[in-house]
Amino acid sequence: MKRAHAMAFALALAAALVSRDAPALDVMSPVTDAITAMELDRAKTLLDVIDAKTPAVAYEHARLSMYQGDCDEAARRLAPQAVQALPDAGALLNVARDCMRAMAATISVKDELHGVIVRFQDEADAPLASLIGETVEKQRAVLAKDLGVEMPKPTRVDVVRDQFSLSAMTGLPHEAARKTGTVAIAKWGRVIMVSPRAPALGYAWRDTLAHELTHLALSRGTFDRAPLWLQEGVAKREETRWRPPLPADDAVSPDTIAAVGLARDLGKPLDGIGPSIALLPSARQAMVVYAEVTSFVRFVAGDRAGEPNAPTDREALPKLIKAYARGLDTDAALREVTGKDLKAWDAVWRPWVSGKNGKLPSSVGLDEAPSPEAAKAAHKGDREAHAAFRLGQLLLARDHVKEARMKLDPLAAQHPDDPLISGWVAEARLRDGDAASARALLDPKLVLGDLGVWWSARARALAATGAPPNEVGEAWALGMAHDPLLPEVSCGWAEHKGLPPLEAWLESAVQGLCSAARARHLPKMGQD
Repeated sequence: MKRAHAMAFALALAAALVSRDAPALDVMSPVTDAITAMELDRAKTLLDVIDAKTPAVAYEHARLSMYQGDCDEAARRLAPQAVQALPDAGALLNVARDCMRAMAATISVKDELHGVIVRFQDEADAPLASLIGETVEKQRAVLAKDLGVEMPKPTRVDVVRDQFSLSAMTGLPHEAARKTGTVAIAKWGRVIMVSPRAPALGYAWRDTLAHELTHLALSRGTFDRAPLWLQEGVAKREETRWRPPLPADDAVSPDTIAAVGLARDLGKPLDGIGPSIALLPSARQAMVVYAEVTSFVRFVAGDRAGEPNAPTDREALPKLIKAYARGLDTDAALREVTGKDLKAWDAVWRPWVSGKNGKLPSSVGLDEAPSPEAAKAAHKGDREAHAAFRLGQLLLARDHVKEARMKLDPLAAQHPDDPLISGWVAEARLRDGDAASARALLDPKLVLGDLGVWWSARARALAATGAPPNEVGEAWALGMAHDPLLPEVSCGWAEHKGLPPLEAWLESAVQGLCSAARARHLPKMGQD
């Protein structure tokens, strides 16, 4: 039956391609939609029965090759001059050629247990495969429940060394990635992400992976018709739902960041963000726009039910996705699902969110510019704090524990929400036999964000003060979600005695990551 449908499609397509009155790109839309929805077998079947050798057909063959991870074949299909005359073919050829170079010597790991295929640019990252697989499996279930989108298997993930390779694989300018701190992109039916070994302190790579998987689900569910505000707002909403919530998730509400940022003219109209948040001029503005779309999507999705004029339908998002899939535009889709168009909802949401204005921690980075005198004093204080912090690190690394505490302890009071400082202060207290005060300092409710070194210190502080083994194990796991290739994190977990037994695949993954971390031959913390 499927073959018959494909043949019927091919006959219609062939007739259209020889007719000067029928634009080829319109007739190709079933193929385009199948590729966009990651129905690659269907797309290949449709293309295989087409023998018309037109630029439009070659272009779709190239797109399919990119989704299959075959950049060489994509470049070959795009090279002819006739194909290059198509509007987007030149840019795609450049990306395909860059991708060929970036992924020339990759290794692939197929995780049958979790239904994932991961390509690694650097073989040293391969031990990440099972944790990537678990994250993907959990997020697929979330996306099916929250958005009504079933993701195909296997899910494909590429792990690259750095932002240069990320840029080469996706076409995002490297300067834009650097400016906005972009470390992952959903493109070509896969997630392309920078290895957590690349940043000095790692990053929340599992949440980032979940965020980008949400983009893939929205592209699949809407045939890539969702506007940027919906794409990014839903992805931010969904990125932490694969795991239990943490206090740091909403330690600073996106509503408050949006209110403050909009009041300081750092926001954007919802329908005027541009092609990508990664292309905004600064990380500061990107943060505000992320908060803006997150706040708006949560408002419209029913998460703020009970607030004045807020919608109450918690099934709004899957309904919107289905409306987009049927070809409705944004205003028509919103009217069908919620009764109001974008402009009307914007007029409801903006006054509501402006009422969430409040004082943000200075570490968020949205404080008003201080006076020259205040700026000078703050700069002096920062320099002194940095010097004390670095000296404390060096002293601790050389086992001068008491002296290290003299430098580090005062910083905990001055910077209570900084996970790097509190992690090091706690390390000094643990080394000094003061586990109780280390544990008190490492309260997840006190910090804005978290780091692998912070969770490593917390796991050891919990264990030293008699916390339940499950709680200790959770702390180690959260450290791995940030910096799995740091020996203090992966080997700390692998070698910690008295924890509940891990599943066989996870035990193997942790041991493999510990070996990979040790193979980096990093200096001990503070000796770098």
